[in-house]
Amino acid sequence: DIQNAVAQHAVTISYDRNGIMLSDSTGLPVTNKQVSDELQMLLEKTNCPKPYIIVGHSMAGIYLRPFIQQNKKDIAGIVFVESAHPLQIQKYSPQLLKALSVPPYWLVRFSVQSGLYRIMFSILPLSPEIPMNHWLHKVEKDFFYKTYKKVFEELRNDKTNMNDANQYNDFGNIPLSVIRGTSDIRYARIQDSHLRNEYKQITEILQQDLLRLSSNSSMVLASNSGHLVQIKDGDLIVSEIMKILSFRKNEISLK
Repeated sequence: DIQNAVAQHAVTISYDRNGIMLSDSTGLPVTNKQVSDELQMLLEKTNCPKPYIIVGHSMAGIYLRPFIQQNKKDIAGIVFVESAHPLQIQKYSPQLLKALSVPPYWLVRFSVQSGLYRIMFSILPLSPEIPMNHWLHKVEKDFFYKTYKKVFEELRNDKTNMNDANQYNDFGNIPLSVIRGTSDIRYARIQDSHLRNEYKQITEILQQDLLRLSSNSSMVLASNSGHLVQIKDGDLIVSEIMKILSFRKNEISLK
């Protein structure tokens, strides 16, 4: 829905990273540089027009940093949607990390290969944030078998990639919108109230800290959403993209 709305005003492109959903794995390691290089190649091979507006959700806020650093002159704006922060793993307590951990690889592999995964999520939601009739639920349920190995590979490399992202901490004056979900639905899976409060406080502090990446940044609060802003607050993402497009058009007119 977001891409369809923006496509009425600009060239749009979205893609699955290698090994994710419909993209086959290249077998190359998951590093910030590799993901950025692959995005660079994709944009060049599709002749995607410049300047770019970069929209990144979650770990994309880590993976994209080398690309942003290398293409500052060709970037008209950045929208970070619930972006990961390089320090979040360091800030979380061991108890919170455990509460946020995923099931072990062997269990996920068994559930996928046995067909249990598709059966289970045909009657249960993948997340409290995703309605079962939403296309994301359907695609994830049907194609996770192509994705789970890469997901675990990415998780194993999270700490390394977050440490690496720390060196890319200056976007200059590129317009940056940081969209943060404020709904308590984010904390639905955490039973312990102390851990919920820890998670909430750290999230708020680190999302605020992302504003320091650019001298031209702003925060947008998504009141209907937790981590998956695109489900219920997709209009906010569209709005921030349109602001950047409008600013760019006015800038060209003045010239």
